[in-house]
Amino acid sequence: MRFKDRADAGRQLAHLLEEKLKIHNRSNYVVVSLLRGGVIVGQEISEILSIKHLPLVVTKISAPFESELAIGALCYSTRWLDLQSIKQLGITDQQLQEMVELAQKKFNQYLNQYPLSEPIYQSIKNKTTILTDDGVATGATIRAAYQFLKKQHPKKIILAIPAAPSDFYASEFDRVFILTVSSQYHAVSQFYEDFPQIDNQEIKQLFRCIGI
Repeated sequence: MRFKDRADAGRQLAHLLEEKLKIHNRSNYVVVSLLRGGVIVGQEISEILSIKHLPLVVTKISAPFESELAIGALCYSTRWLDLQSIKQLGITDQQLQEMVELAQKKFNQYLNQYPLSEPIYQSIKNKTTILTDDGVATGATIRAAYQFLKKQHPKKIILAIPAAPSDFYASEFDRVFILTVSSQYHAVSQFYEDFPQIDNQEIKQLFRCIGI
């Protein structure tokens, strides 16, 4: 399955969720989307289902020799590490610490740009939380987000994403909805006809729509 763009993927996810979840009290639900591209997906879900939308900053921890390869991710004080990959790649403690510090610096830069202070996520307490992004690569950012959200004591955490590789597992979630799964997965962009970089102005415009 290919999507026209992120908005199209969000609409398709929203219709699937509407069918499967049969939402009655919409105030008991919230969608949490990962910056950057996930915010567009999340906004479509939010508007179609008429539920609150909270963007969330998560930054990946890259391998020291390959910036695109995630060996973990962090979200505020929550850190998730792919210990198996770190061991297999022979990454030293010093190298790991350096990459964590780089990820933390990027995370802090996002917080300086966007009004997403940690306390706002306390509002998901006792609510069914739908976590979304524009796709999954290694799953590192999704797992860090899950661990952070779990600390806020939601009623449930549901994962809803447009695309994922066939070896992606998400057993920690209460429910999982994935529109397309592929064993020939190279990059999230392969599932989109239009997959542009999202600039700050677009994000800020979306934030104004959300009311943040």
